[in-house]
Amino acid sequence: MSYATGDSLAVRVRIAFGASIAADPATWTWTDVTAWWHVPDDVTIGWGRSSGAEHAEFSTMSLTLKNDGRFTAYNPLSPYWPNVRKWTPIEFDIDLGDGAGWRNRFSGFIRRWPLTWPGRSGLMALARIDAVGILGRIGRGQPPARSPMQRTISASSPVAYWPGEDGVLSSQAGAATSGVAPLTVGGVVEFQPVDDYVGLNGLTTRYGTTALANLAGGGSLSAQLPAAAVAATAGGPWTMHVAMQVNTFEALPADVVVLEWTTSGGTYTRWQIVVTTTNRTQVVAYTAAGAATTLIDHGSATPTFDTYAVSASVSGGTVTVKLYRDAVTPSTTFAGSLGGITSVAVNPTRTTMTVDMPAGHLAVWAADSPPVARSGFIDSYGGFVRESRRSWQFEAATDRLVRLCAEDGVPLAMPAVPAIAVQRMGWQTPDRSQALHEECEAVDGGLLYESGFGLGYLPRSARYNPPVVLTIDADAGQLGSPFEPVDDDQRLRNQWTVERAEGSSATVADPVSIVLQGRIEASVTLNLSSDAPLGDHAGWRLHLSTVDEPRYPAVSINLAAAPELATAWCSCRPGSRIQVVNPPEQNVPGTVDQIVVGATEVYRGRRSWRATMNVEPAAPWLVATASGPQRAAAAGSTLAADITAGALSLSLTTTADGLWTTKASAFPLDLLVGGERVTVSAITGTSSPQPATVTARAVNGVSRSWPAGTPVQVWSPAVVPL
Repeated sequence: MSYATGDSLAVRVRIAFGASIAADPATWTWTDVTAWWHVPDDVTIGWGRSSGAEHAEFSTMSLTLKNDGRFTAYNPLSPYWPNVRKWTPIEFDIDLGDGAGWRNRFSGFIRRWPLTWPGRSGLMALARIDAVGILGRIGRGQPPARSPMQRTISASSPVAYWPGEDGVLSSQAGAATSGVAPLTVGGVVEFQPVDDYVGLNGLTTRYGTTALANLAGGGSLSAQLPAAAVAATAGGPWTMHVAMQVNTFEALPADVVVLEWTTSGGTYTRWQIVVTTTNRTQVVAYTAAGAATTLIDHGSATPTFDTYAVSASVSGGTVTVKLYRDAVTPSTTFAGSLGGITSVAVNPTRTTMTVDMPAGHLAVWAADSPPVARSGFIDSYGGFVRESRRSWQFEAATDRLVRLCAEDGVPLAMPAVPAIAVQRMGWQTPDRSQALHEECEAVDGGLLYESGFGLGYLPRSARYNPPVVLTIDADAGQLGSPFEPVDDDQRLRNQWTVERAEGSSATVADPVSIVLQGRIEASVTLNLSSDAPLGDHAGWRLHLSTVDEPRYPAVSINLAAAPELATAWCSCRPGSRIQVVNPPEQNVPGTVDQIVVGATEVYRGRRSWRATMNVEPAAPWLVATASGPQRAAAAGSTLAADITAGALSLSLTTTADGLWTTKASAFPLDLLVGGERVTVSAITGTSSPQPATVTARAVNGVSRSWPAGTPVQVWSPAVVPL
């Protein structure tokens, strides 16, 4: 037996008491609490987003457990004490009995453990749990906006890190790693923005940082490392990193010690990265007795804001030292040992400059190389992408989303994106994670949603021509309530202006819609890498928001009444395509074709199960393919003469693009005459109007006569995807 053949649902409720939510969910220990499920209360689960919503919304679940004290927070007598706490992971699974095993319907975190006594006595107590998905967890509080460099370096597990992005009134540079003292300011230091750089090719570089310490007045930054950081780097490997501008276009008054650090022992106990007055970059090391050795003497220095890094590691008594500059990595070796990093200093000699000398993003890693990109690179699509120092300019929107989620420690499931569908982005601005995720989604045009204890993303390219996952036959009693189509302008936008952040704009309008319904404008700012695709983006948004069909606020199914739909329903996710066939006769004739963007499921016991879907039209996502059914649109054509309901010949006026095709290979051809689908076997003639031979009328169930002037269009007009 199975749910589809009349058996009840198998339900499983599990809670991961004591789980570290920052850890991999695969490492959590789960406790089955199904026996404590209070069956009479509904289990309500919401996932995806509302119809028409621009961005993802967090999923929710309400579920009631019988409580003998074990689900009471802070109760020391609970067998789960002290782990009955907020933000504990919970899962709700079902088994349809079809051999496929458990199907997850909700994965999230308990936000509240309210204790209630429904009978107003101590005979029965309930814990009415309120849980949310991962977007509800990561959207808590007011996290600060972080720069591209700070995000990237913070995610790379440094043992000490000072962004240096402090306010103009700062008297220190705070650390971004816990337990690390701030950098002490010495001399004259002003915190101010780092200027953009315009190259000889006219390309502007926006640096991936906010205000940094300007040391041009002879300022310095220094700090002692805590014992834990010294121990983590003792014996090597370690890597030192700083971002700084030493403008060698100007004459240097003296060598600039970009970065100096000391160690707890080893062959050398003091190290420096030096930019010399002769425009060279050196790594100089000093013994405890003060004897200096130039370990690396590299060619010309870079006059712009750049990164400087040195790594050291030991193998078999041989120390390898590397300098990371531009795309080259000069190195050297010596016989000896390494100590742990004990202190750091930027511009310790307090050299002055006549131009700005911003410095920051001082990081220490217990690693044998910098774990962050130091220069631009060619991505998997063959395009050039700039690194975090240059704000990830030209990065593919889907690649940026992957990287951002990795930096946030959030799993992301996403199918591959073909190179032809890539949309490239401009500078990543300092912002919060959620806003940055949404910016990627807006540029690419896909769907971001929750998937298990992580996120899922359906790229725009994967939304084209989706297969039908669920078919609901209204004649068979599979359609539930509500199902209330409405013709309104809630989603109608017939003029779109798309502006590029700090760039140009493009406006596209639908003149026919404007004449009939009035102008309804919309605008959006997208972080695109160039102005070139603005018109395409405006046209695509116009296409999505001028669908000429009823809006369906919700489509519902009662799985208890139609259990044969359960398996297909469990396969639906945001972006899945559903169809309602044989709708009520008062509805618009033909199949209702929609895309699921979210849903609410209600379980009442082990048999009653209802789902109400939030949907949007599928039509705009059915785009032209080389072997698809779509044909070139025939805008402007009309009937040249009246036809009766049974007529098998048509007289067609010329389209806006010229005469109708007469090629035999183009037939049979389905046309939309008014609201009726007809099949034509041939069109002849060399001037307008052209006669057409009809082989089938009322293909979509609409049968009636049509007057001259009735619009005629191909049944499936070809739409070029973005």
